[in-house]
Amino acid sequence: MSIFKNEEENRDDVLNRDVASITVSTGPTAVNHDIVQVVFVRNYIQVEPKAGWQATSDFSGLVRGLQEQAHELGGDAVLNCHFDEHFIKEEDGKLLFSQVGYGTVVMTKITRF
Repeated sequence: MSIFKNEEENRDDVLNRDVASITVSTGPTAVNHDIVQVVFVRNYIQVEPKAGWQATSDFSGLVRGLQEQAHELGGDAVLNCHFDEHFIKEEDGKLLFSQVGYGTVVMTKITRF
């Protein structure tokens, strides 16, 4: 039995949840939860390497993408996330910087005390 008349409509209000508030973690959680789905995000950036140029490991775009997918699926967090980056040289000689992120979307179980 739900504590709300319509749990689906009221869940966001109770959790005060918006996209930016969804937790993204590289580890697990001790909170009771249900697994929703594994999600993936990939970014490509075309680069022109120059002498002294270095790639930056700014995964904020990937984190935001994971949060948006979790929100669409009704999840509260994305757990056990992994991030990776590498260069891809295309046939035409262009160089792409590829970033990949993935994790498991979960929904926290709301319990009454």
